[in-house]
Amino acid sequence: MAVSRTAQFVALYRALESVGPRARLHDPYAERFLSPSLARAVRVARFAPLGALLTGYADLRAPGARTSAIARTLYIDDVVRGATAAGVRQLVVLGAGFDCRAHRLPELRDAVVYEVDRADTQRHKRAMVGDDARNDVRYVAVDFLRDDVATALAAAGWDAARPSLFIWEGVTNYLTESAVLDVLSWIGRAAPGSRVVFTYVHAGVLDGSVAFLGGPRILANVRSFGEPWTFGLRPDQIAPFVTRAGLTLVDDCGADEYRRRWLGRTSPGYAFYRIAVAAC
Repeated sequence: MAVSRTAQFVALYRALESVGPRARLHDPYAERFLSPSLARAVRVARFAPLGALLTGYADLRAPGARTSAIARTLYIDDVVRGATAAGVRQLVVLGAGFDCRAHRLPELRDAVVYEVDRADTQRHKRAMVGDDARNDVRYVAVDFLRDDVATALAAAGWDAARPSLFIWEGVTNYLTESAVLDVLSWIGRAAPGSRVVFTYVHAGVLDGSVAFLGGPRILANVRSFGEPWTFGLRPDQIAPFVTRAGLTLVDDCGADEYRRRWLGRTSPGYAFYRIAVAAC
């Protein structure tokens, strides 16, 4: 199957962080999703001086992308921990891709995890994760343009009457406004106590009305990968947007802020990438 280039680079950033001398997260599965050349780069990065050169090169090629990916992973991990501490026992990962939280977060041991994605993506992922991971993840194969996600989830055992945490990471920027609103509106009808954490990009980077460091380069890169970004929101639009979906905004922050929260510093670039949390 054709593997998303952007998904591979996000996996690369998690893998590089995992082998770094001051790793803030440990994802033992990320390296398995890499091409042979990227996997070799991670092996080289285990030698600290070479690792520093590789991360420096990655940061030069895509300013802020690596630190944004690491900090947003830590942010969402913390949302997961908060939800499980509050008693939520259903996690729904929409467009799961190479997300391996079900396998690497001990807080999810007692939760039922539903991963929703295309069947070919799921076959590839299951082959890469291997037999040393938990084997009770419920893979829900859907075609997002044709299938009803709620029906497919119910068939897999998802209980709409119980609170769920929904993760929707790295997806909305590839959709249309109506598609994003439809999904959030469906989540907005979930059981009380449910939440969604999702990423989006600042609309200003798409229409060029706001100058972001590295913005034109990343737009050119994703277009060259055949994965163009098509949708964004301005930060002042996010609260009314989720309200239209029957949700209440809990948190919204950009890359500079979540890097400060989780890495203790900011770094240049990728300030257009944002995370929001909303509650039912």
